[in-house]
Amino acid sequence: MRLLAQLAPHLPYVRRYARALTGDQRTGDQYVRVALEALAAGEQNLDPGLSPRVALYQVFHAIWLNTGAKLEPVTDDEGRGPADRLMRIAPRSRQAFLLTALEGFTPSEAGQILGADFEEVERLISEAQSEIDAELATEVLIIEDEPVIAADIEALVRELGHEVLEIAATRT
Repeated sequence: MRLLAQLAPHLPYVRRYARALTGDQRTGDQYVRVALEALAAGEQNLDPGLSPRVALYQVFHAIWLNTGAKLEPVTDDEGRGPADRLMRIAPRSRQAFLLTALEGFTPSEAGQILGADFEEVERLISEAQSEIDAELATEVLIIEDEPVIAADIEALVRELGHEVLEIAATRT
């Protein structure tokens, strides 16, 4: 089967992944283009022991790790959008998280793509989830005049990882 026929169904998805990984549409598409050019030129090969989808992502990662991952800028705390928050997750954890959560790969498949074992992928996903949870945590003011309900709300808010600043009976 020709290379294009094998990979065509997976290209929109690897582009989506590349864009999420790099935080930029143009940059993500550039990495996908370079990976495809490397395959066409014979500089990279698809692993015949893997499905075409997994093998394509594996080639993309080989290209990205040799160039993009090393050039990735350190983001500051100024950007608060989802893409900025995602870029603050450590690159390796971000890769494992995106491969499983966004692209639907199993941890074993993500391990094949990343060259990691199952346990490392699980650890990386857990680290990414912890970083996301920490990013989303916020301070909460509870306004409730019923003490029992206020206590229930407080327990729920804390359970969700947020900090309760104060419980007030009224807005004033």
